[in-house]
Amino acid sequence: MRVNSGSLLMLSLLNRSARAAFTFSSSSSSSKWAVIGDVSRSTNRVVSSHVGDGRLFKVKERLCRWNRPLSMSAVAVEEETAMELPTNENDENLLKIRHTSAHVMAMAVQQVFKEAQVTIGPWIDNGFYYDFYFPETTRVDEETGEEIVVSARKLTDADLKKVKKAMDKIISKNYPILREEISREEAKKRIIEINEPFKLEILDSIKTEPITVYHIGDQWWDLCAGPHVESTGQLPKKGIQLQNVAGAYWRGDENREMLQRIYATAWNSPVELKAYKKRMEEAKKRDHRVLGKKLDLFSIQEDAGGGLV
Repeated sequence: MRVNSGSLLMLSLLNRSARAAFTFSSSSSSSKWAVIGDVSRSTNRVVSSHVGDGRLFKVKERLCRWNRPLSMSAVAVEEETAMELPTNENDENLLKIRHTSAHVMAMAVQQVFKEAQVTIGPWIDNGFYYDFYFPETTRVDEETGEEIVVSARKLTDADLKKVKKAMDKIISKNYPILREEISREEAKKRIIEINEPFKLEILDSIKTEPITVYHIGDQWWDLCAGPHVESTGQLPKKGIQLQNVAGAYWRGDENREMLQRIYATAWNSPVELKAYKKRMEEAKKRDHRVLGKKLDLFSIQEDAGGGLV
């Protein structure tokens, strides 16, 4: 049996079993042709299947030909890899989740590390980040009674785990997210009271009034224009993941303070987070820098000079 040009290919992975079913149906007739192939559980590869016709079809955004055996490494891809993920532009709730998550993370950081000062924390394409300043601190030596200067904290992966744990507790508390409008003078007074010098600079850069403030219950607040979810309980704990720490100068000025930026990704659900992580893993595998070395397409010659391969 042959399939005409109106044929469609549908792939069904049946509960991660070791079988895969391919159904070819014609738009101009009711005829169908099903081919069953064995699937390797560990490699997601169909061992045997063959269709003919010579035309092209598109599966999971990859192009294959009908006149040769199907390469199931190109077809039997995890469903989450092909999932169309929402964006800040087409999913307002996702944008709110990311924005509120940034506030919750800042609150958590200041709970875990009392000396931390907050700066800015916007949403970005795949999540959010927040910049923190960690000043030098002092402690009293128990033996001598002398005051000792302690170097500024450098955040580690272990610290991120502590912060995420604190975030989960804040989410579980289901604090309401409250919007408040205040005068510039009142905002300045409150910022001075909590000793947040970077916030004073941010306040100076805001040209409109009244000044809007968002509160996490009565526990924490930040200068912010919104939008946010209605309560911390609306954030999906397992849809948020802290990723890494990077350095950033305040206001992008190398003559100013060096901040520590925590990057994170956030999604509507754990399913979306899993799909995003899978997509990043697949993209990493296809990184030309990785493939080039693996396939010996190029090598780095140390004696050739910087930037030369």
